Amino acid sequence: MNNRLIIAKKEFQDIFRSKIFSTILVLLLTLTATSILVSTFIFKSQVSQYESSLALLQSIGKMPTEAAPQLFPLNLLRGVVDYIEIIGAIIGILLGYLSIAKEKKTKTLKLLLSRPITKMDITIGKIMGHFLFVSIMILSVAAIILASFLAIGGITLTTVEYYKLAIFVMLSILYIMVFFTLSFFLSVQQKSLSNALTICFVIWLVFVLVLPQIGDTMDPDNQVPGGFFKSMGFDKPQEEAVMAKFSNYETTRDHIEQLSVTKHYERTGFALFGIKKTYNDMMLLEILKEKWFDIVFLFTLFIIGIFSDVYILYKDKQFISS
Repeated sequence: MNNRLIIAKKEFQDIFRSKIFSTILVLLLTLTATSILVSTFIFKSQVSQYESSLALLQSIGKMPTEAAPQLFPLNLLRGVVDYIEIIGAIIGILLGYLSIAKEKKTKTLKLLLSRPITKMDITIGKIMGHFLFVSIMILSVAAIILASFLAIGGITLTTVEYYKLAIFVMLSILYIMVFFTLSFFLSVQQKSLSNALTICFVIWLVFVLVLPQIGDTMDPDNQVPGGFFKSMGFDKPQEEAVMAKFSNYETTRDHIEQLSVTKHYERTGFALFGIKKTYNDMMLLEILKEKWFDIVFLFTLFIIGIFSDVYILYKDKQFISS
């Protein structure tokens, strides 16, 4: 364990010495704060418009037909989910790639193995160091979220909302580490580092951008801003009755989405934050019960990634002798 902690510490320090990750971290935090700022101002504008309309109606002796806009603070975090989906995956890929690339270029791995350090120590140590960095990064995002809520709107979260944010933090760490373990594996497995990085970004393109977009485009409810069924005045039972007639189509669309780890992460994040309005009225346990498969899917991919990284480093002799 001491050997693993030493390697983890070295990996962690190497990351913070890199200007690339400092730049990306600042970018992610800035985008988070900007996203919340814009969303908060939009909501305040909606409230202001409602209050103006209410005052006008009351002045002529009429009552409003619409309820006042209701603020669910976590609804403002859609942009944060989107940024972590895209930028977080890139960070995970670069972390995994550079973790192995520096060893191949400096040939320090062979030197490490000449000491009483095992391949397991090296793999777990690297994963621990990067897990710590990713955890600090996502916790920084959460801190920016809370600070922005207080500074911009004087918004304080309820206990349940804190729980939801904490679960989202854990899922975000797992999501980024899935891409780290993938990049780590390919960087060891491929003889050419450029090939490894190319494959990683092709996977990123397909699973982060293409498949989720195909699934969204095929969703009939996404064809009209605000939702097709809502614009038609359909309630939930009517919506389900319509979709039941297109069950094969919906099954195909759903299976395409489920091929993407990003979509599993997004579905859970959107449910926790109530971005799909139906989840605002659900208890946290009900949300977790409905999204258990997406959560388990993320966790399972991370565990598979760890075992794959250990396996490939034990198996690969070319890397050790390079």
